[in-house]
Amino acid sequence: MPPARRRRRTAPAAGDDESAPSSSADLLALAITLLPASTAAASLKTPPHLKHTVHSLPDSHPVLLSLPQTLAQAISHDSDSGSASPRAAAAAVLLHLLLTHSSHPPRWDDLLRPLALLHDRLTVLATDDPPLAALAASCFELAWRAAAPGRDALVAQTLPYLFSHALTSGSNARPLLRRLFALREALPLLDYTDESISDFKMLLLRCFVSPHFLKAEEGRKLLALVLGVSEGLAREGLELIRAQVGMMRGRRAAVVAYGEVVFRAWKDGGWVRGEIGEDFLQGMVEAAVHAANKEVAKAARRILWAFVEQKAVAGVEKLVFRLSEPVVFRSLQVANSNVRLNALHLLLDVFPLEDPDVTKDVNDPLLEKQFFLLDKLLMDDCPEIRAVTVEGLCRILNQFWEVIPSPTISKKLSKIVDDLSKDSCNDVRLSTLNGLIYLLDNPQSHDILKVLLPRLSDMVSDPALSVRVAAVDLLLAIRDLRSFQYNKVVGLGTLLSSLADDHPRVAQKITKLLIPSYFPSKLSLKEACARCIALIKRSPAAGARFCEFALSEGSSSRSLVEFIKLAVTLALSPSGLKSEQTDGLIIASAKLIKSLSDEGSSLVGLRECFANAKLKLLFKTAVSDSAQAALLGMVPVVSPDDLRVLHVECMDIVVNAAVSSKQEECQEALLAAHKLVHLSGCSDEMFEALTNILQSKASCFSEIYGLEPPLCPVASSKRKKGKSLKKTPARSDDVAGNKSSTSILNNEELAAVGGASWQINEILKAEEMRATFLQSYAEIAFSSLKVISQVYIEQCLHFESLDLTPVLAYSSLATHSALQVVDQADIGCSESTTVNQSLDHLLKCYDKFANGSSTSSTSMLNKNEKSAQHEHLQHGTLEVSDASCAENSVKGTINVIMLGTSILKFIVDTTTIKLVHDSKVRCVRFASSYTKYAVSAMKGHHESSSFNGDDLKDILILTRSSFTYAAKLLHLVLASSTESSSPSPLEEAFLLANNLLDLVPAVESFTGSRFAIPLVSVVKQWLPVLILGLGCRWLIGAENEMANNMWNLGDSDLPLWVVALAKSELLDAEEAREDDQSEQGSEHEDSPSSRKLAEIMVTLLKKGSPRILDSVGGILVSTLQLALQRAQHSVVLGLTRFICARLLGSNSSASEKLQLTCDSLRENFFEIDRHCRDNLVDDEGRRQQLESAKVLIQSVLSDL
Repeated sequence: MPPARRRRRTAPAAGDDESAPSSSADLLALAITLLPASTAAASLKTPPHLKHTVHSLPDSHPVLLSLPQTLAQAISHDSDSGSASPRAAAAAVLLHLLLTHSSHPPRWDDLLRPLALLHDRLTVLATDDPPLAALAASCFELAWRAAAPGRDALVAQTLPYLFSHALTSGSNARPLLRRLFALREALPLLDYTDESISDFKMLLLRCFVSPHFLKAEEGRKLLALVLGVSEGLAREGLELIRAQVGMMRGRRAAVVAYGEVVFRAWKDGGWVRGEIGEDFLQGMVEAAVHAANKEVAKAARRILWAFVEQKAVAGVEKLVFRLSEPVVFRSLQVANSNVRLNALHLLLDVFPLEDPDVTKDVNDPLLEKQFFLLDKLLMDDCPEIRAVTVEGLCRILNQFWEVIPSPTISKKLSKIVDDLSKDSCNDVRLSTLNGLIYLLDNPQSHDILKVLLPRLSDMVSDPALSVRVAAVDLLLAIRDLRSFQYNKVVGLGTLLSSLADDHPRVAQKITKLLIPSYFPSKLSLKEACARCIALIKRSPAAGARFCEFALSEGSSSRSLVEFIKLAVTLALSPSGLKSEQTDGLIIASAKLIKSLSDEGSSLVGLRECFANAKLKLLFKTAVSDSAQAALLGMVPVVSPDDLRVLHVECMDIVVNAAVSSKQEECQEALLAAHKLVHLSGCSDEMFEALTNILQSKASCFSEIYGLEPPLCPVASSKRKKGKSLKKTPARSDDVAGNKSSTSILNNEELAAVGGASWQINEILKAEEMRATFLQSYAEIAFSSLKVISQVYIEQCLHFESLDLTPVLAYSSLATHSALQVVDQADIGCSESTTVNQSLDHLLKCYDKFANGSSTSSTSMLNKNEKSAQHEHLQHGTLEVSDASCAENSVKGTINVIMLGTSILKFIVDTTTIKLVHDSKVRCVRFASSYTKYAVSAMKGHHESSSFNGDDLKDILILTRSSFTYAAKLLHLVLASSTESSSPSPLEEAFLLANNLLDLVPAVESFTGSRFAIPLVSVVKQWLPVLILGLGCRWLIGAENEMANNMWNLGDSDLPLWVVALAKSELLDAEEAREDDQSEQGSEHEDSPSSRKLAEIMVTLLKKGSPRILDSVGGILVSTLQLALQRAQHSVVLGLTRFICARLLGSNSSASEKLQLTCDSLRENFFEIDRHCRDNLVDDEGRRQQLESAKVLIQSVLSDL
């Protein structure tokens, strides 16, 4: 049964007395009843029944004729009541219905009065009843668009309402902007000079900083119209834009929008086209040239660019010329490079700068002047200006090639290619290439560039990566031009050399360049493979690198798989290939397999190609380390089910490298073998082999030098994991040994030890292998490396070249073993027995070496603190004995410093992660002693002139590294010290800080300021720590003990840094005098590094806490007292001048906070005075120095 149709409800007929209201008042009452009680909704909607009722009435119906008067009375009554009522809302709805009647045009004469009354209430309605206000505004817009008589009276409140609503609508502002733009002709109707419109003017100015107005095209057009409605708004609006340009900087879109607004306003011919606009644009020109900030200058140029790109508009070119010409030409020749750069940017934007009102004969000299200035700027002293000029000039040649004389073009391009391409600045060379790439877009430039570009062939090998990349980009641009051949610009040999050895970015671009020639997709697969094989034969390394990027540059995976099969077949065939060509084929295949490893479908065919026998044959065929590494690396991809296919070969690589002196030549293959052995589950065999080799060499060493032998070797690789060997207890005399020997190990033995140690170190770095090794093999390796490290340290002076790998492996193994214990126990880092024992062993070995006796039973590092401090300052614990000095050499000294640096690194690393705690005193003492040894060694070799340039460079590099580690250690000790800490660490920290500061004058004195300046840059980073180290004895401890902690140097010399500081002060005083400069200058040599260090120290001390300054001042005063006792009167005067003039100055209030310094200085004053009064100084010059020192002290201590 079909569904019943719903009967359509028909509206009552127009003439139905029951539905049609009898009067306009009844219609208004009906509207009130039909509207919702609350108008809190977002919009006021017309009820459908009410709309039908009104629109169904004929045009001559009495209700419609009388309705406008009724509506006016309702709105007027609502205005008198002062609040929005339902009656007013109903009136507005009916008014809107009358305006939107589909068949009857509005009677504007009758409707104008209710519209005007509603318009007068718009401001109040916007606050009290926003939906009603929105409906009213739409009524006014309808009247305006219909060109209703008297519509001018409806815009005074409508425009502010719509502008305000647009500013607060957020992302929904676009429709409102369209509505405002439809009312644009109403903007000039308002009287902007009247005071009552000030709020609306502020509203309009707010629009200039609204992102919604700037983003929308209608918004920008409105802003341009606003600038034209009154002189005041134009002036204030442009001033607001000027301020925004200064703040916008990087906001490019907003600045471009402002430029469009200003140009539109100028084009419309309003106030902006007059004096106001020209003043603004002139200000933009000045800002574009003279702004200190480059981003501000760039923003100003973007404003001007809106005019420059519209030069075809009448009057614009003349305006740009009139504003820019005087400023640009003058500014291009000023001394300030920033101004020249900004003026250059502006000239390039406005080029050619010509007067459109004069003839060509007048403009030609002006054009020549611009080219002359550009030619001059190509050789500017500022690299940035040269870079901008060369790129800008290429852009000019590209755009105006036809109008520029040919001789001028040839001259400019020759200078660019011949001179700018060889500029010392990377950016200039890069801009040269970028400019030429841009110039190639003009076909008319190709003839001359064919001649010039081959001169740039060397740029493919430029030192800067960015330049090399741009050079290949130039070749790629040439390749796409029919009239060019890139191989005539850069030879194929040069390209292949870069492809083989250069950065991946360069190699990938060269691959892209060569693919159409050596693996073309348009030719048959057979021909493409033949070409690629030819490339590999010509240059195996380049061909392999070509294959590395072939897939990413568009070659199909199917064609590459076929090429791999062909390459493998060719490598295995007896075709008479050279070994390097065979290796190239293998490496190329491996790189392609790596690229294809993510494509499973491609690998199926490849795995059939690489049967077990083929892999073994390929490995036998591979000769070089790289080829073997590549082959081992592709085994997991081509033979995932049988990873042990090359196990024997991998073990041969591991063992052979560990027992020969050629492990450096096969490190790449070693790492690949390690990885493959681990993946195949045979790592135990590899670990066992390495540890047994180490144990064998260590046993040999222990027998030769009479040392404690290492643990027994591993019995079998089949023992269970996790079952550790029984640990052999360490004996108290494990370092002393049983006998002395001066046997020297041969290079083969040392290289073998280094090879096995290097592999152990690499295994510890690999997280996937580390845990297995530490679990079962750490103790054997640790015991063996312990013996080997001892021999290396004690015999380091006898080695011509020392390989630190065993010592590094020993310290790394100790650290990782300790960290594994921490991880297994799931606790934080704490003091480690293993690390402390290792550190103790290294320090004892180094101490034994320092004493120069291999059988010494006592350790200098175990002396009591008092004697240790004395030895630190008098001789240094690492002074080499006379017997050792006789055998010492420069290489031996380098070995000692290398070992010391590695031990310092181990100390700092383990202390940082809190694996060392109780040994901090010994560690700091070692660092201090080692630093003094470095100074002593440099001094000894300097006096004997045994250093050559390379040796000195190596020692200084090591010195900078060891300084950094020692300073880090000092920082760690100071950070963990408290007032309750024992004085011993603080004493050692104090001595270490002094010894580290001594390095600067020592290096400067022994090697010259050229080598000392780089050290100062390193010291500067740690100077705050060194200053705290100097004052730690005063800063950490009871206040009443501060004055008792004097600097006791015993019989040792004064610290080098203090003496250098005093000499620098005396030199400054002598330079201030006008007479006898040359004579006095010969007595005190200038020390630039020490002077710079002193200046940095003074700056830090004055910025820091007065207590820190007081502590350092106390140290210097105590040194001053010692210098007086030793009759070093020049040091007394220099230190006094530094303390009084630099640290204290004439500020008496600052001196009051430095109690320790002032009290000590006062005591020294009376001591100096006693020396003068009792005639303890015979020489008149020295007496005068002391008198000068007294005067300086009296200048800061007013009570003397």
